[in-house]
Amino acid sequence: MTETMLNENSPRNKAHRIAAALQPPFTKERQLNHELDSYSNGDPHGALPSQPRISMALAEQLSDFLLSDLSPTKLNQLAPQLWLCSAPTHTNIPPLHNHAVHGRNIVVSEDPALHLVWDTGRIFIKPLPTYLLSHTFWTQYLLDSTPSNEKLCIREAGMGLLRSYFYCIRHETDFRVAQQPHLSLLPMSLTWQQWCDFAATFNTIENAEVAPRYHYGKLQLSRLHWLVRMSMWELNYYYIDGGYGESFARYYGPLLFVFGILSVLLSAMQVGMAVEQLQSRDWVAFWSVCRWFSVISLLISATVTLYLVASFVVKSMDELIWAARAQYRARPRSRTDTA
Repeated sequence: MTETMLNENSPRNKAHRIAAALQPPFTKERQLNHELDSYSNGDPHGALPSQPRISMALAEQLSDFLLSDLSPTKLNQLAPQLWLCSAPTHTNIPPLHNHAVHGRNIVVSEDPALHLVWDTGRIFIKPLPTYLLSHTFWTQYLLDSTPSNEKLCIREAGMGLLRSYFYCIRHETDFRVAQQPHLSLLPMSLTWQQWCDFAATFNTIENAEVAPRYHYGKLQLSRLHWLVRMSMWELNYYYIDGGYGESFARYYGPLLFVFGILSVLLSAMQVGMAVEQLQSRDWVAFWSVCRWFSVISLLISATVTLYLVASFVVKSMDELIWAARAQYRARPRSRTDTA
């Protein structure tokens, strides 16, 4: 973990966060939602865009909703170890059209804990909330010279979500994918030119301005499961399976492989023992073939098993070493290091 993330609560870094909190991520001319413009003109009773049940006038209700809708709390807690699950860079986010190339379906999830978390055959993406497209929302609610910790968390989560969409939607093809009716990641009324103007500077948002989770891009769900087991003593990061059948189905393949290898080994050993009875008879050639066949079967089974185990170990160690080196290169350089 970089020193910036480890010391995010230091006075110097907190001052940087507060200074950043005084600037909205886009200009009023480029905002894509105008529902709250009346709020800035003196009407404090407007509802949060796309959330008619949430009133802007009820500060506590609004704050609770925004925290639950934007802040990936558990991933922020896991941030110092997330380099074990992903490349330590926020640009590790493939464009939307690229997921089809890798055989992954885009699954919509409103839970910020699942945004850009991927598993075999799918990746979860949170739609971009409409209220984040409003300049008035940022200026009237989130921009404060003395922001509370809650507002800082909400702002950093919102900034991180906006920055992640800069990398999700890089081409017009990605924009069309995002507007597909079954996804609706972006409002259907937007044009490609409007989006490009709106998101033009999101790639310049610094890590100090976003939630610790957004210092990373996409995260692998299976690795998150192991990470929470080791660091939080929880069984899973997120319960995705619908029932016991789906939970145990993932073990069928490995178990069948183990049983298959054991069956071959035991059969080969049984043949080797049985052919010993033919040694004193006339079937010497058949005895020799059976004996060598059992030995070769044992060697092949052992070789395949060792190869798979060694491949897994080498691949895991290679990814771990690569992540550690990338983490080392990403850490801030002190004057002693640069001298």
